[in-house]
Amino acid sequence: MSGPRVVVSIPRPVPRSAESTASQSVAVPDLPPGAEIAGCRIEAVAGRGGMGIVYRATQLALGRPVAVKLIAPERAGEPGFRERFERESRVAAAIDHPNVIPVYAAGEEHGHLYLVMRYVGGADLQGLLARERWLPAERVAAIAGQVGAALDAAHAAGLVHRDVKPANVLLGGEHVYLADFGLSHVVGSDTRLTTTGQWVGTADFMAPEQFTGAEVDARADVYALGCVLHNALTGEVPFPRGTVPATMLAHLHDDPPRPSEVADGVPEGFDRVIARALAKDPERRYPSAGDLGRAALAAAEGRHVTETERTVARGAAAPAQRTVNGHTAATAVAPPAPPPPPTERKPPTTLPLGDRPRRGGRRARRLLVVLAVPAVVVAGAVLLAGGGGVDPEQLPGAPVDDGEVERLAQDFAVAYGDEDGAALGRLLTRDAERVVPGARQTGRAEVLRAYRQQFADSDTESFELRDLTATGGATGRAGARYVATYGDEPDVTGAITFGVLRERGKPRIALIAARQDPPSG
Repeated sequence: MSGPRVVVSIPRPVPRSAESTASQSVAVPDLPPGAEIAGCRIEAVAGRGGMGIVYRATQLALGRPVAVKLIAPERAGEPGFRERFERESRVAAAIDHPNVIPVYAAGEEHGHLYLVMRYVGGADLQGLLARERWLPAERVAAIAGQVGAALDAAHAAGLVHRDVKPANVLLGGEHVYLADFGLSHVVGSDTRLTTTGQWVGTADFMAPEQFTGAEVDARADVYALGCVLHNALTGEVPFPRGTVPATMLAHLHDDPPRPSEVADGVPEGFDRVIARALAKDPERRYPSAGDLGRAALAAAEGRHVTETERTVARGAAAPAQRTVNGHTAATAVAPPAPPPPPTERKPPTTLPLGDRPRRGGRRARRLLVVLAVPAVVVAGAVLLAGGGGVDPEQLPGAPVDDGEVERLAQDFAVAYGDEDGAALGRLLTRDAERVVPGARQTGRAEVLRAYRQQFADSDTESFELRDLTATGGATGRAGARYVATYGDEPDVTGAITFGVLRERGKPRIALIAARQDPPSG
């Protein structure tokens, strides 16, 4: 009896960017350092994947680090790919959430299709686990909570990620980003950016329904997040079977493991959380990733892990809503109880912090699978809805015009001259940056703190822009000379540059770069 063809690839570690490898690498001509594309200067290769190559780059207009992904020519040459790529990239940019890697721009230049995204330095969860083996329950729960919030935002847009794994969880200090929607699938959409007849995913973190070719919704990502949760708590994937076929069978038939039995020191509340997250039947899982994240936090804090939840998943990707006793609920099926305890339990052991043993001493493996499945269409790159009633001009990444850029610069001058921090805040993007010689602030809150400190230190009488020039586009730019007048102090002059992007349909300032003239005389 013949079965599906299985090709296994173990990806090599690469420096992290906004995208991780999603399938086997394809050939894309390298751009040398210093080359420019999409208004970005290439710095170095950050990674390679099934859809193309990712570079660490600098966005010249804003002077900020970004990740630039170039799509492989053989992909871009597929019929209808370019039109779908443009439409779907716009919808991807609509996921405006602090835990989702933002898409800044997409388009074509010199025959190359590209995506420009935020670059996140530092580690991913996979790299951190390779060094630490496991993490404290409180930190794991905090990570799961942020990833769950990111998934809820994607599900609300109709997207199912389908490749939630430690390598796609980027860690910027305490802040967590979910990256690489390269395998994403839009519920209800019949467009795909990868070849038909293949199925791509990471076996250790795939939901059972993904192996059978059944339809998936938000609960497939809930299952994968449960696998990540178990991996981070114990240092082992839920079903460490050694081969892809054995791993598939375990996901389909074996009971979920008890993390408190796999590794010492894991609170027993996580046994119930993992049992429900990894239920074989999607109806028995948490109905949203946010609910799973909240249950993990309760388990880490020693609180009762309740079986009631408030469903966050909405839109086409959400589980079907049911009516139970006159109330709307995500599922009418009771959640599973944790698997029965083993007949012989190991005795409790007191160990120094950080010296927990691992059953069998196994390390987590990352098995990348490409399954040939007839009549199954696979997701690839950023898969998004074909329109869905969304006005493209209102999505992030839509261009700003010259007048909008000029008006924002003038509004900034008025707000600064009035020392009006609230008005300044309304002009800035969430991740706005302020750059002056010797200092840099990132994020609206930090930028506003810097300006409010200036207002406290000096009595601003006026702030005037002269010789203002403004240009629109996907990234608008304004430049001017400024004159700042302060009470009982000499005027201050210099040059200032603004970078303007569209955020949630509105033009906002993403960059303020100022340079003060040296004192005269």
